[in-house]
Amino acid sequence: MWISTMDYHRGEPLRHVGDIPAMAADRYEDKLAFEYQGDELTYRELEEQSNSLAHSLVEHGVEPGDRVAIYIENSLQFPVSFFGVIKAGGVVVPLNHRMDAGNLTYILDDAEVDLLIASPVFATTAEDLYGGSGVSTLGLPGGDEKHHADFDMWVEEGDEDFDRVSRDYDETAIQCYTSGTTGDPKGVMTTHKNALTTAQSFAEVNSADPEDTSLLVVLPLFHMFGLGAVLMTAVYQGGEIILKTFPVASQLLGAITEHEITSFAAVPAIYIEMVSEYEQNPDKYDVSSIESLSSGAAPLAEDTRERIEEVFDTPLVEGWGMTETSPAGTAQSSRGVHKGAGCVGQPLPDLELKLVDPETRETRVSAEFLDPSRPVDTSEVDFDDEESVTGEIAVRGPQIFKGYYKMPEKTAEVFDDEGWFYTDDIARVDEDRYLWMVDRADDMMLVGGENVYPAEIENELYSHPEIQEVAVVAAPHEVKGEAPVAFVVPEHDADPTEREIREFALERVPTYAHPRKVFFVDELPRSGTRKVQRYKLEEEVDEKIKGALESSEEI
Repeated sequence: MWISTMDYHRGEPLRHVGDIPAMAADRYEDKLAFEYQGDELTYRELEEQSNSLAHSLVEHGVEPGDRVAIYIENSLQFPVSFFGVIKAGGVVVPLNHRMDAGNLTYILDDAEVDLLIASPVFATTAEDLYGGSGVSTLGLPGGDEKHHADFDMWVEEGDEDFDRVSRDYDETAIQCYTSGTTGDPKGVMTTHKNALTTAQSFAEVNSADPEDTSLLVVLPLFHMFGLGAVLMTAVYQGGEIILKTFPVASQLLGAITEHEITSFAAVPAIYIEMVSEYEQNPDKYDVSSIESLSSGAAPLAEDTRERIEEVFDTPLVEGWGMTETSPAGTAQSSRGVHKGAGCVGQPLPDLELKLVDPETRETRVSAEFLDPSRPVDTSEVDFDDEESVTGEIAVRGPQIFKGYYKMPEKTAEVFDDEGWFYTDDIARVDEDRYLWMVDRADDMMLVGGENVYPAEIENELYSHPEIQEVAVVAAPHEVKGEAPVAFVVPEHDADPTEREIREFALERVPTYAHPRKVFFVDELPRSGTRKVQRYKLEEEVDEKIKGALESSEEI
C-alpha cells in the first residue's frame, strides 16, 4: 500500500488538528492565508486568533470532548472558529445553513451542544435555534442586546500564546451530520487521525508550492469535503485561500481574474453557470492563471467537461469520497492521466479500497489489485465481464471515520470485523486500474452536489391533505445534474395543482430537494410485494420530459 510520510511539528509527529495552523504559522508566518470581501488573515494571525478563541472558550467552560456548533458562512470567522474550538479540546459540529430549522435543532440536541458560535449573517436563525434547543450560550460577533456572548471579545481578549488542550490521536475532532433525508441526520465522528491523514493524502497526490498557489473556495466549509479536502489541506500546504459564500458565476470569474487563482474546485452546476457567463463575456475575464480544476459530488456529463476544459484550458479531474471517509477516497492527479467524465481515479495514499458483491460482500476486485503502488498482471482479469469488475466500494484505512454518534447498531451495520467500511456506492475498474462511478446508494440522487433521498420528500408530501400516494424519482437537470420529480395520486374528489404541491414541498424540505415537476396519476406501479416500481416511473419521466429539466422549472 502507498504510505505517505507523517509530517512533524516542532520535533513531534503531527497528531492534533489544532497544530495545523501552528505549523503553518511557523512555516509561512505573515503570508496571506485567507481573504474575504477585502478583509485578510495571515497565517500568523490565524494561529493567534484561534489560540485566543480557544483560551476564551476554555475560560467559558468548554471541556475536552464537548461538542461546539459553528453556524457560519465561508468567511474569516469560519477558520478561526473551527481551529479555535479544536484547540480548546472541543469537537466541532459544523451546521449546514441550507438545512431546515427542525433538522438543525435535532442536531444541536443530539450532539448535546451547549455552545453555538454563529455568524451575523445567520443571527436571526441562530437566535431561534438558541431558543428552541438545549443550547445555553450563543456567541455572536459584537454580541447583541440580548446579552449573548461577544465572539469578537473572545478573540481580542484571549491569550494568543495559549497552549492547545491535549487530545488523543483517536479521539473525535469533527462531527459533521448527514443530510437527514432518510430519517434523522447521523453524526459522523471524525478523529484527529482521520482528518490529518486525509489532509496528508490529498497533499501527497496534488503537491503545491505555497508561494505559487491560490485557491478560490466557494464550496461550503460546513461539508466534510470543504473541511477535509479544501480547508485543512490548503492550510497544511500554505496556500492563499480566497473565500466566497455564494456561487455567483460573474463573481467567481472576477475573483479568478483579480487574484490570479491557480486552483479551483466546484460541483458541475457551478461550472456550468461559470462557463455560460464566460462564453457570453469572454473579454471580461482572464482565467489563464488556472492550473488545476476538480469536480465532485455530482455526475458530470462528457460534453460539460469538454466545455469547462475549453474555457479554462486545463484538464478537469474528478474524485470520490464521503463524509465517512473524511472525505478521502479516490482522486486523479492534476498532473497525471486524464480520462473521461465519470472516472474518479485511484485510491489515495494510506487507503485500501476493494470492490465487493453488494449482496454478499464477497470480494470481486481486491485491494491489492487496486493499489496503484503495486505492480500487477492485468491480463488475468476479464474486463469484458462487467459484473466481475464492478461492485460496491469498501474502504479501510486511517481516514475512515470512528462511527456514528450514539448509534452503535448503525455503525456495526456498515463495518465488518476486519475494519472494512461498506459504502453502498458502486464503481467499476478499467484496464488501467482506474475507477469509474456506476451508481449511488439505493435511490439517492445528487442535486447540485447535495444528497437527496426520495423518502424524505415523500414523507413530507404525505402530510398534504389532498395526497393519497406519492413517489419521487430523479430526472435529468441541465444545471443540477439531476433533480426530484413527484408522481402523485390525489385523494378522491381532490384536485390539487402542481404549483400548490411544489410550494407545499418548498416549505418543508431544503430548496434543492423540492420536486421540479409533479405528475398526477391514478395509481403507482407496484410489484407483487406491493413495492413501488421506481424504475417504471423513471421510464415514464424519460417519456414525459424528453431531455433534461431546465432552470426555468425552479419556483
